[in-house]
Amino acid sequence: MSRLRTIVGSFVVVALVWSGLAWAGPAEDAAKSFSQGNDLLAKADFDAALKAYATAARTDGSKNDYRQQYSLLRRVISLREALATEKNAGKWETTARALREFYHANKVYSEALSLDQQIHAKLDSAESAIMLAQSQLAADKNEDAEKLLSGLNEKKITAHSRVLLAVAMARQGKVDQAKPVLEKCLLTKDDQANPTLLFDQARAKTLVGDSDGALAALSRSLEMTRPSQLEATRLYAKNSKDFEKIAQGPGFATALKTESKVKESGCSGGASCGSCKSKGSCSQAGGTAASCKEALAEKK
Repeated sequence: MSRLRTIVGSFVVVALVWSGLAWAGPAEDAAKSFSQGNDLLAKADFDAALKAYATAARTDGSKNDYRQQYSLLRRVISLREALATEKNAGKWETTARALREFYHANKVYSEALSLDQQIHAKLDSAESAIMLAQSQLAADKNEDAEKLLSGLNEKKITAHSRVLLAVAMARQGKVDQAKPVLEKCLLTKDDQANPTLLFDQARAKTLVGDSDGALAALSRSLEMTRPSQLEATRLYAKNSKDFEKIAQGPGFATALKTESKVKESGCSGGASCGSCKSKGSCSQAGGTAASCKEALAEKK
């Protein structure tokens, strides 16, 4: 009897273990598929990434993120196809900006770079130069970014272009040349409210050795960042090689704790307002948008 109880007990334990594995298995498999999808997307293998996301969503239907990313990528693939044949200049630019935001958010820098080259060729503006430089820097094309930004005519030079030029130079070891460029960056009131510019300024200041200035700029950037974007910005800062010189200091950790001082935008920032739930009270002039998930995921 004792032996029988032992055998029965063993079977119960095994059954419980397998039951636990069966319960955890789908979630683990789904997470693995989703991670594979992220890796494939970063390599610009959109079709394979879509299949991986579909597998993740199908395997674990409880994860909204899996379904959302699948729907979002489906929409992105559709927008990519539409962009290739779009003749209307305004629609082309709106679609291109939406795709660019998606590429940067998902670290598909090769596609962002290619797209920004097209955008700059069409617009040839101060803004398009900054956009292209950002993608060049994200792809570690520092020499290309320096060449682009140092070649801008006086009318297209802005505080942001100077900051990015300083980053490009400092990354190549040209710190002595980057310092005076950065010193010429006098920020306007609007510049002081631009979280992206301030973040780039923090990177530049770190690279030229101005740790205190970098921490101040980083804190200010987070103050001007929308609440929904705070965690993503903090994570980006933690993973950025540009902050390596200050990342281990207590000041960096303190700066990252800075909370937002701005309200969440009334606009979700998508490719078109479409059926966006925010469009009725959109805070953006004209109700235009750039890359919200609602608009990108919206079915045709």
